[in-house]
Amino acid sequence: MARLIISGSSPLDDLIKRAIEKKNRTIKGLVIESMVGQRILDNKNVISNEDVVICGPAIYKVFKEQNLLGQIVPIRLQVNDLLNALQKGCQHSDEVNLINFKDYIIDQNIEQLESLFKIRIHQYTYETWNDAETIITQLRENHQSVVIGAGLITGLAKENGMHGIVWYGEESINLAVDIALGILNARFEEKRNSQRENYIMENFNEGVIISSDTGHIVNVNRKATGLLGIEEKDLRGLHVKEILVDTKGIGNTEWKKGIKEQIVSFKDKNFLLSTFPIVVDHHYDGMVGIFSDINAVQESGNRIRRKMYSKPNTAEYQFEDIVGASQGIVTTIKKAIKFSRTDSNVLILGESGTGKELFAQSIHNKSYRKDQPFIAINCAAVPDNLLESEFFGYIEGAFTGAKKGGKPGLFEKAHNGTVFLDEIGEIPLSMQAKLLRVLQEKVVMRVGSTTPIPVNVRVISATNVNLIDKVKNNEFRTDLYYRIAVLNLFLPPLRNRLSDLEPLVKFFTTKHYPQFARLINENSKEIAYILSEHKWQGNIRELENTLERMFAYLEHPFMVTRKELVRNLREAIDENSIVLQEEIGEQDTFQDVIKQVEKKQIYEAIKAANGSKIEAAKLLGISRSTLWRKLNQPD
Repeated sequence: MARLIISGSSPLDDLIKRAIEKKNRTIKGLVIESMVGQRILDNKNVISNEDVVICGPAIYKVFKEQNLLGQIVPIRLQVNDLLNALQKGCQHSDEVNLINFKDYIIDQNIEQLESLFKIRIHQYTYETWNDAETIITQLRENHQSVVIGAGLITGLAKENGMHGIVWYGEESINLAVDIALGILNARFEEKRNSQRENYIMENFNEGVIISSDTGHIVNVNRKATGLLGIEEKDLRGLHVKEILVDTKGIGNTEWKKGIKEQIVSFKDKNFLLSTFPIVVDHHYDGMVGIFSDINAVQESGNRIRRKMYSKPNTAEYQFEDIVGASQGIVTTIKKAIKFSRTDSNVLILGESGTGKELFAQSIHNKSYRKDQPFIAINCAAVPDNLLESEFFGYIEGAFTGAKKGGKPGLFEKAHNGTVFLDEIGEIPLSMQAKLLRVLQEKVVMRVGSTTPIPVNVRVISATNVNLIDKVKNNEFRTDLYYRIAVLNLFLPPLRNRLSDLEPLVKFFTTKHYPQFARLINENSKEIAYILSEHKWQGNIRELENTLERMFAYLEHPFMVTRKELVRNLREAIDENSIVLQEEIGEQDTFQDVIKQVEKKQIYEAIKAANGSKIEAAKLLGISRSTLWRKLNQPD
């Protein structure tokens, strides 16, 4: 607890207190006490090393002679304050008396002051209380009326019916208070930094040792003592090389420069050590060593990789994250938003790279299930023999290698939320029947169990293959198709939304290569024009791949000319053309399927609108001309 002691007579102590209260803004809980000098001298233990004492110069000398603890700050009389005191004195008499401890307060030019204030100045000194009383008594008997001095002297003067003027004014008091608060602030900051350092040290996941400039340990944290198996008291004073041995090739120069991830050993344990030099005023003053158990480092790395690999059961994207303003994408977004308001299953159809999961997540986040899990699985990425256990889970002992306690499947994990089945067209027929049962009965049974588990999930599926052809070829169940395709969402390919190229380029640049943003923005229209000449069979994914390749070719953004930018862009596009020389043979068939389903939806809308094509167009969110064009397209 910070404590500031004022040793002075009234009214000086009150003036100091007011100055402290006005100036102190940083030291919380500061205790201010008044204490007469004699009490302190009678019991020196009332002052501790942590205290700061403000006092007059007389008692200051006594305190110093008595080796008083704490930091003692004397009030030094400032010239302006003395002049102000003389100005006050001359208002009461043409003679003033200056009384100071041991020495005259004015040692020269006293005649000039007398001439300036038109008064007679007398000076006296004292060494003891009795001396002070004798001087005051003599002045009273000599009919003197004005005494100027410290609080002790002016107090005696007032007791004897005289004018007692304290010569300490704002300047003298503020200077002493500033010094005292500066000392307390420095101590408070040092204590706070020490506590912060200890907190950091003790909450560090690695062992920390701090050494002096000679290499001897001056501080360690609890983790270090645990790793080394040595008590803190036994570690302090040891040289770092005594505990971190096997530091081959590490000389004094290396210690001073710092070591990065050096393997060291102690008691048959291996550690990864890094050191950082402490430099004060360009001179080496010790080092901080941070070391970890190598086995723990490896396990930590494995945990991080596992966490990074495993996707969280949440949907990240919203409709606002979909970039584009073309009619095709805007219409698709509007339709998807309508789908999000229902709880029916959705089938998203689109070529590879059109953003099917982006739309699936957006639909989930716009639905009433948004606060529940979103579980995504790529059906083509899971081996056929593992699909059932991944979808529905398993009980303990269901098969060799089954986890103790069993494991819930993705449908259980997604309870009350959404399951996204990407590339659903790749599910084998044997699995399709089991999936159909779950969608119909809304229960799952773990592999090896006969107990049904109720689940409440919405299924959003996606495919880039022609499911209708698969149905015709008996590769996909008709009943399952109608279960998953209650609502159909068709994602336009990039070649049908070329006006979105410019905003897409700007978006990817800002996201991945912000240092090139200015260059791209200045040339975005030309870039979009060049990109529009390509077919984009890989859609958005191919566009992002192309841009990433282009940026890899470019040098520093401020060194690239427009000509170089265009050349590297064309080169990146040409490489795609080389890789994708053969057209995807099923594209035409896939587009035909989309046309057929679109026509089916138009006829259903016309039926719902009682035959009115105008109302049907409104229901579908398209113009009348678009509706007529789609109806009249050849099959």
